[in-house]
Amino acid sequence: MIDKKFFGAVEELRIKLTNLINTGKPPIEIVLELAKAIGELSGEDSYYQTTREQILAVYGIALHDKFILDDELFKIKARLKKIYIAYENPEFTEEEHIRIGYALETHKKEIKRLERIKNS
Repeated sequence: MIDKKFFGAVEELRIKLTNLINTGKPPIEIVLELAKAIGELSGEDSYYQTTREQILAVYGIALHDKFILDDELFKIKARLKKIYIAYENPEFTEEEHIRIGYALETHKKEIKRLERIKNS
């Protein structure tokens, strides 16, 4: 029997799960949404990120699941755009530009690596 103080949160989670299934979301997306909700309910903000990293390692890198690889590529490319904008900012010192440049190169390499995995 569920504690009545959690009934509203559980009901909200049931509705969310049902909607995700009924709209045909990929199973991994459903798991990630549930991980996000569990993290919020438990007050453990890092639970979603930890679960996402585990899914990326197992389903993305090891099993080459396109959904999780596409999701990770999207996030890295979005960060790369922001880093590039920062790199172009003349207000940063030379040392900061070097560090930002290193971040640019690292992101570009990671994009290539994930695209190779995705296409293999």
